Amino acid sequence: MICGMTMYEILWYFMIYSVIGWMIEVSYHAITLGKVVNRGFLNGPLCPVYGSGVLMVLFVLYAINRLFNLNTNIGTAHTFMLFIIGITFATLVEFIAGFLLDKIFHARWWDYSDRRFNLNGYICLEFSIIWGLAIAFVLRIIQPSFEGFVTIIPKFIGIIILIIVYLTFLSDVVITILTVLKLNKELEKMEELQKSISKLSEDMSELIGNSTLKAVDKIEEEHREVEEKKEVLLEAIQDKKFEYESKRAELEGRFDHIRKEIMYRRLFGSVIALVIFFLCRPLNIYILLGLSSKITFHRSSRQTGI
Repeated sequence: MICGMTMYEILWYFMIYSVIGWMIEVSYHAITLGKVVNRGFLNGPLCPVYGSGVLMVLFVLYAINRLFNLNTNIGTAHTFMLFIIGITFATLVEFIAGFLLDKIFHARWWDYSDRRFNLNGYICLEFSIIWGLAIAFVLRIIQPSFEGFVTIIPKFIGIIILIIVYLTFLSDVVITILTVLKLNKELEKMEELQKSISKLSEDMSELIGNSTLKAVDKIEEEHREVEEKKEVLLEAIQDKKFEYESKRAELEGRFDHIRKEIMYRRLFGSVIALVIFFLCRPLNIYILLGLSSKITFHRSSRQTGI
């Protein structure tokens, strides 16, 4: 047993988290760079720094429990303690790995020089916090599931899988180191193996990266569709509003026209009545005079007859 784990479990955890780390790196750079990039120091689909980081945290949790008798059980320990341990030792692993790769192979597989609070470009505060949160999530949520997964694999089959994987992994490490040191010219047979491993890694990178990009494109397309439907709805509302305003203006115009027409007709009728009155005024006087003469004549006749 090593820090409460068997070598069989340690080998499984290292491989699982190295593969998951490689998938995270491919997906992250597919989103940020807009293209598929095979990330990692090796040709194969592994990022050992992730596997090493998780294992170191598991070792440290076991050591703290033994030395200080603190509760470091990943299922019951305080989440903040898991975060502090994760941010500390994941950052330490990243710094050591970045430093060694830079000094031995004169190459950088990540560089935080353009980010605030970085240390020689190997680590930075932003990603240290991300690693701390990720470690806390992995220990609390993911690790118990992998522990159960490893236990249900038949031991014999699990050992065979590990032998195949680690032989491939060691071959990849040797080939990668010799490639970086420019000694692979004498290893033509290993070069074929390197190409096959690289092709597998690139195919997996293409699959994961394209899936990630398609998911992002789909989300953006759905967002555009929602915006287009929103614009169509607003245009329809504006059209209805314009139609309503037009009909209202038309009705108000007709009402005003009818009102004016009635007023003009009344005025015209009054004028006509006055004109008729003044035109017929002499005739009325004549008629009145005639009537007055007749009345006077009748009164005179009656008086004479008496």
